[in-house]
Amino acid sequence: MTTSVTIARTVARSLLLFCLAVWLGGLIFFGAVVAPVAFGTVMPMLPDPAFGVHVAGTMVRHSLLALHWMGLVAGAVMIFLFAVEWTMQWTRRSIAPCLAVLGAMLALTAFSQFSIMPRMEMLRLQAGSAIDNLAPDRADNPARAEFNRLHHLSTQLEGGVLIGGLVLTVLLARPEPESESGAV
Repeated sequence: MTTSVTIARTVARSLLLFCLAVWLGGLIFFGAVVAPVAFGTVMPMLPDPAFGVHVAGTMVRHSLLALHWMGLVAGAVMIFLFAVEWTMQWTRRSIAPCLAVLGAMLALTAFSQFSIMPRMEMLRLQAGSAIDNLAPDRADNPARAEFNRLHHLSTQLEGGVLIGGLVLTVLLARPEPESESGAV
């Protein structure tokens, strides 16, 4: 293998790992920092509790929308890089498992971005911008119950993407299979 091919292969693999790190890091940061800070720090700072929930929810919503776009772009770049690795025969391992997991991650992210988030936003707007204007009692308010259901589903989808990313990390960490001659 020539030096230029080795460099190109290293750059492609590095970009692939960088994309995965950005996506997973964003998911972890969102769940561990953004949402807790918004609802645990920003929300209590505001004198009106309903307005505090609205502001915190708006911060979380916009952060999640940005995170989804980051994931969708990172995933698309990763598919391209997997295709380059396969086409250039820079790997001896099957890329099919990686593509399957990546496809699932992209599907979950796209479903959340383009289906769940718009429905949650519609319910929020119907409530007069603050979802907390709706009574939390499920029996009294089906719109609030639907918002809570969608929020729970959104959380599960993000968890699924995180698990997929961890599986993809393991798949990428596997050593290359030995070549026919025994050299790697």
